[in-house]
Amino acid sequence: MSGHRAADVAVIGAGLAGLTAARELTRSGHSVVVLEANERVGGRTVNVEVAPGVVADGGGQWVGPGQDHILALIDELGLATFDTHIHGRHVYLRDGRRKLFTGPIPPMSRAAFADFAQAQLRLERMARSVPVDRPWAAKRARRWDGTTFGRWIDVNTLTREARRLLTLCFTIVNGEDPHSTSLLLMLSRIASAGGIGHLIEVTGGAQETRVAGGTQLIALTIAERLGDRVVLGSPVTEVVRDGDGALVRSHRAEVRARHVIVAMAPADADRIRFTPELPVRRAALQRKWHNGTESKLFAVYDRPFWRDQGLSGMALTDLPVAGFVIDNSPPDGSLGILLTFVGTAGAGYGLTWSDEILDDPEARRAAFVADLTTIFGPRAAHPVDLLEKDWAHEPWISGCVAARAPGLTTQYTTALTDPVGRVHWASAETATRNEGYMDGAVSEGKRVAQRIAREL
Repeated sequence: MSGHRAADVAVIGAGLAGLTAARELTRSGHSVVVLEANERVGGRTVNVEVAPGVVADGGGQWVGPGQDHILALIDELGLATFDTHIHGRHVYLRDGRRKLFTGPIPPMSRAAFADFAQAQLRLERMARSVPVDRPWAAKRARRWDGTTFGRWIDVNTLTREARRLLTLCFTIVNGEDPHSTSLLLMLSRIASAGGIGHLIEVTGGAQETRVAGGTQLIALTIAERLGDRVVLGSPVTEVVRDGDGALVRSHRAEVRARHVIVAMAPADADRIRFTPELPVRRAALQRKWHNGTESKLFAVYDRPFWRDQGLSGMALTDLPVAGFVIDNSPPDGSLGILLTFVGTAGAGYGLTWSDEILDDPEARRAAFVADLTTIFGPRAAHPVDLLEKDWAHEPWISGCVAARAPGLTTQYTTALTDPVGRVHWASAETATRNEGYMDGAVSEGKRVAQRIAREL
């Protein structure tokens, strides 16, 4: 499709937020055109083919209790889910000592356990004072937004072991160094989730369940049903607003719409020229925003051999690359896949990746295999394939999980969500509950669609 189109709503971005909004609006009888810069749908969900008919999730991959919007959408689309594999014993490797354990709590020293527990208790107590829909209104909002979460961990833990575990856990959750993330943002996320346990645990937590066929299947299914309303390979260059709506210019189409939904992270929305210019607060927010830039590394084996040893495939370690490992195999176990995460900037105390690992993909993969061999034994030294999904070099997406810097929440408050005329904002970042998660993206797509439907 190319040329000129008219629609009730133009949606910019075919990730979960944009496609959910388009789906809701078309079900309400409104005309929609979705413009996507990439040659694929899904945004920060993408399937990585590891073998014919077998995929791993290159982006967002887990859903869990309390994520009602995306769980309902998965059900409505007729997709299947399966539990993340954690059956068996997990590995805890620290200072060269390997211990096996079950359950969510690794075998820390008594001092580290007490230290971790007091930090968790204090954080959850602080989080209860943060209104999740208006975190800037918390009594100590400016103080908490003026420091990083990583700095809080450094100052308020006494043992090296607890400090490292907290840093590791939240590096994975945030997709970024906790020293780049606002303490206020993390307190808001903790409050929204109902506690730290939900954020970092598998069973009963945000990592409990996966989508059979990969989470990109959600976006692919919606896009297929929307048909030619979705235009791929068509980055939007300009949005020209007037009293009747807006003209949206993209590489393949110009759309005249009564309302516009920008379903992109704020940093990505800054690529678009707006006429008239955006309000100062919104423009400044977009320019200051950044997302985490974690990479996902996959080691593929002909079978999940660790299960034969009674191991779950999960590990917490102090090794150079594989600080956290989890079984990412398909539900039928036809292949074995182990997953870890590597950030681009190190992650504070005890988690600084070397320049060689960060800059050289071959060195990074070799170090990954070496770590897996240390954790799981000689069988791990011979994967049939090694794959990586790098979010630092995505052409149209500025990283993965939102890692809001200090100061942004209290300085820009509602600028993240306030419409500008008939231009609306919807993404995982604009959610008040499950912000940064796929569920947040889906709930925001619904919220904006409902608002626009009332105005049309």
